Amino acid sequence: MVSRVWVGLGVLLLGVVGLLAGWWIDTGGGQAGVLAALAVFAVAAGALLAASAGGEVPVRATGGLLFMAGLAVIITHHQVWWWLPTSWQTPVSVAALIIAVVGLAVMLLAYGFSLAGLSGALGLLALTCLALTLTPYIGSEEQSVLRAFATALGSVALTAGVGAAAGVGGTADGAAAGVARRTRVDWHAMTAVAGVVGAAVTVYAGYDSYDVYAPGGHHAAVIGAAVGGAVASLALGAVIAWSSITGRLTRTSRSAGRTPGPVTAEPAPVPAPPHQPPHQPPHEPPPHEPPPHEPAGAVTAPAASTVVTARPAATTTTSASAVSTAPSADTSTRLRDRLQTASVAVGLVIGIITIAKEVIGAALAIIH
Repeated sequence: MVSRVWVGLGVLLLGVVGLLAGWWIDTGGGQAGVLAALAVFAVAAGALLAASAGGEVPVRATGGLLFMAGLAVIITHHQVWWWLPTSWQTPVSVAALIIAVVGLAVMLLAYGFSLAGLSGALGLLALTCLALTLTPYIGSEEQSVLRAFATALGSVALTAGVGAAAGVGGTADGAAAGVARRTRVDWHAMTAVAGVVGAAVTVYAGYDSYDVYAPGGHHAAVIGAAVGGAVASLALGAVIAWSSITGRLTRTSRSAGRTPGPVTAEPAPVPAPPHQPPHQPPHEPPPHEPPPHEPAGAVTAPAASTVVTARPAATTTTSASAVSTAPSADTSTRLRDRLQTASVAVGLVIGIITIAKEVIGAALAIIH
């Protein structure tokens, strides 16, 4: 049976061949925009299929790469279309948008959702937007859009990271929850504050990045990033804070419900009379029958010895399988905890960097 890696690589190679064929058709005077879009979809699907054989980390990384590639094409398309055929502009733009959305969904939702994974993924996306501003041939209009996206993603990453550090909302099995239990810090107020600060900074970045002379698509991107980031940061902070508050109220009510009341003496139960079985007639032994004739020299092995001999083998097999399964489960749990901890650290650090960048820029603008 062919593995998923080879099938995925085959689909990816087919997409590359489709792109080369479309390029050859366009240079010959034809139009192969639709073929190019289908080939781009084949490349993305093959990459995801090949990565799925490696587990959670390769799948999430591939989704992030697809999102970054689609985002780069969407934002910088009118700066790099000079090397693409004319008939490819609209089909490839639509394909890049769909691939970016799918890549983001895979990066955030593959193998389950958690606040730690959300924080790390959005932090990496914010860092990608900041890195794209250094792309050659990029103009100030694209830099404004990337700035708005980076600030929005960073603010939501910071809010999710603070919530994940509190150990609520899907990280109960991660290392972040263990840190919260060890420190015993109530972070629901800090999560709400982080959401409010992130929303305020996102709105400021969107307002300062709005270029009056930019095309309408850039205006829509800046406004959408600012509004979406502010709303997401506020909503996430409010949900996490409210879940923490309701959890505390529930635990308080349960502890109050278990308060012992006045002790009242109860009469001792009367023991029931012993059960008397019904009268049965005496058992009569069957008439004596002579044992069957056995040939001389015949030896019969008792059945009990067979049962006793078979039991240790079954017990040994079961214990060996249990011992061999336990280390793999422990290793998987440790790897998942480390991934959760690294995701929280990435989200918090990059979120603080993006917000601090805007705060410092605003302070310098006020001073000068």
